Amino acid sequence: MKTNGFAKLAALVVFAMSMLGIAIAPMRGLAAERNFYDVVEDVVGDFEFDLKTGNVAGLKDLSIRNVVVSENVPPSFRGHIEFLITERILKTTKAKVVQCAPCRGQKTTLEGDQVTVSSPQTDPVELARIAKKAGIEHFLDIAFSYQPNGILMSMYISEPEGGSIIWSKSYNSETSRAAAFRRGVDYSQVDDVQKTTEYTPTIQYRGTVLYAFEPNVSGTTGCIGVAFRMVERYDNRKKEVGFELDYFKDSTTLGGTSTTSAATANLYSGINLTMLFVHAWNMIGGEENFNKVRGSFNLSIGGTYASGFLGGILRAGYEWRLGKHFAVSTMLGYRPSATAFIGATGTTVSGPEFGLGISLLF
Repeated sequence: MKTNGFAKLAALVVFAMSMLGIAIAPMRGLAAERNFYDVVEDVVGDFEFDLKTGNVAGLKDLSIRNVVVSENVPPSFRGHIEFLITERILKTTKAKVVQCAPCRGQKTTLEGDQVTVSSPQTDPVELARIAKKAGIEHFLDIAFSYQPNGILMSMYISEPEGGSIIWSKSYNSETSRAAAFRRGVDYSQVDDVQKTTEYTPTIQYRGTVLYAFEPNVSGTTGCIGVAFRMVERYDNRKKEVGFELDYFKDSTTLGGTSTTSAATANLYSGINLTMLFVHAWNMIGGEENFNKVRGSFNLSIGGTYASGFLGGILRAGYEWRLGKHFAVSTMLGYRPSATAFIGATGTTVSGPEFGLGISLLF
């Protein structure tokens, strides 16, 4: 008994220290120190996110029935948890929270020399009667557990008649969505709920401005280009597949001059269009963090159309993604032999291409 009493006292001291702002280090290392109330806010914030996204069922005429806390948490903290949950429900939704004092009451009866203590929680018929009288359609029960390596809050919503559970979920501070957002993680890609629901395509668009050296009728031409790419991201954003359209302009023609003797001998002096089928592999690890530079490798195959010319192209590229919306990319490709018809003669166009670009992702 003495040992158990000392263990409870030590646990209460640890809890009190964390509430006073003394950070308690999780089991996994002393570097990740957090304040107790910050961790509670992360867990409650996850519940608020589910409220905003409509992932909580049974919010109509809701009453918080039971709040259970672990032994190392003072019983008075139950009221604080109940107030926090009530505040988020009223703040985020239009649901009505009904107080039900009789639901938590106890009834004592005397039959001869025997005293019987009963509670509505152990009498479904009486509980359903009280709920109907108070206008309660659903009950919310909460279990709050605090440990040095994290906080766990489990919740479920049930119906008074029959006691059937219509919604249930557990929130863990170590996998908290709110904490992940503060670290700069795009948490939607690792959301366990999304993995079990119907697949929703994630489409990414990008515009790119680039400078490239392209094989031309007479040698290699320096070109300024613009590109638009549309891809679908899959495999938890680790892969992308889609199409890209490019337009190149001979940089010397922008000043009114040309490196070739005739405009018709320059594939990039007028209308031209390159269309590519693209597949990319993103090196983002287990989850994408916008605070870190990420790499992406892609392969493309397609062709270019210009006046009197139609030829294929093979291309590889690598890019560095900075933040969420910007990237610096490089490309290296090869054009197999194709004929450009200039007047009555044909000229073979073939050779490597290479360039550098800046992209905006949205």
